[in-house]
Amino acid sequence: MAVAELSFGTNPYLKEVDGYHLLNLKDVLSVADREEFGVLAANSIRPEIVRGVLRAAFDLNSPVIIQVAESQVGYALKGWFSGDEAQRLNSFSEFVAEEVARLYKEKGYMVPVALHLDHLQKQDELAFHALKAGFTSVELDFSKQPTEDRAEAVELNIQHCSKIIPELHKHGVTIEVEEGEIGEAAVQQAMSEEEIRAQFTRVEHALRLVEGTDPDALAVFVGSAHGWYLRKPIVSFRRIREISVALSEKGFSVPIVLHGGTGLSYEAFHKAIGAGARKFNYATALADIFLRTIASEPSGKGKELIDRMTEEEKRQAQEKGRKSRGPRYVLGQFAEEINALGDFVLKAAEDAVYAHVREMMSQALGSAEKAHLYEGYGRSPLG
Repeated sequence: MAVAELSFGTNPYLKEVDGYHLLNLKDVLSVADREEFGVLAANSIRPEIVRGVLRAAFDLNSPVIIQVAESQVGYALKGWFSGDEAQRLNSFSEFVAEEVARLYKEKGYMVPVALHLDHLQKQDELAFHALKAGFTSVELDFSKQPTEDRAEAVELNIQHCSKIIPELHKHGVTIEVEEGEIGEAAVQQAMSEEEIRAQFTRVEHALRLVEGTDPDALAVFVGSAHGWYLRKPIVSFRRIREISVALSEKGFSVPIVLHGGTGLSYEAFHKAIGAGARKFNYATALADIFLRTIASEPSGKGKELIDRMTEEEKRQAQEKGRKSRGPRYVLGQFAEEINALGDFVLKAAEDAVYAHVREMMSQALGSAEKAHLYEGYGRSPLG
């Protein structure tokens, strides 16, 4: 079932912003595909990150995707908002809509903003909670299956997705699907180049997943990974192009998503865009900019707090028998203490995120001054 047009008529859950609503991936990425630029998909796990990203988008007249992952609904949003996961998703959606409305009132123009639930893997019902919370897009990440046969894994992926997609598409909510598990950069460090390349998404598997799910965006594994790269990443821009061309030849208009944007060079972003990638997921860098800014505040209280967060996360990791992943994974647990550092410190963190995102939009992705290409959005090129 093709996705319905997203409107107040098809989707009663949309958050209204003075007659506007947040857009879905099809709305945002179709223009990016036609004009050949990339759109930042920013994992926004603190209010300061949301504000910094949206400020940059409005100031640069750029489209943007605000997203939060299934796992982050637990470790980050739980301390930011009260209630169960469904309530936290709704509160997050309302917060984003309020920030968009505030900037729209301040600037006098709207920019295209999508609201995306990223990496849904464990709780199918969360997709429907996201729909009712006003999210406009969901990634169904069922690439990891109990088989080493990739063709079989694709079929299992299709079966799982097919239980969810029709209801979301009926309401104009777009779907991103994933072929090939996009793992952690730390894991890749222990792998040889041949082992990494052997796991690249194959063209025939990408085609089959798209044929079987009718998605609105496709994430593929081509060598990029989540987290900071511990060595130069092996990214196959050729494979992105091969998949993009094959989809086009089959009549599919499905933009490619590149996960693992943190640590890639501007040249890598440019090559990925040239090969056909349009949505670029960006998480670790934004969280680390926030944490570094907190840690560097003059009184030393911020550093002491981040140190305690780091130790607590290590303790929890040891207790669960996994590797330590860093202080951001206990953000929610320490939300009140972070907030207690005061507005000056938190505004500095927002400003640091803002400056970095401006650079990404203008220099890496080419999305600056593109909002006016969306009918009814953006300021005119003449100001």
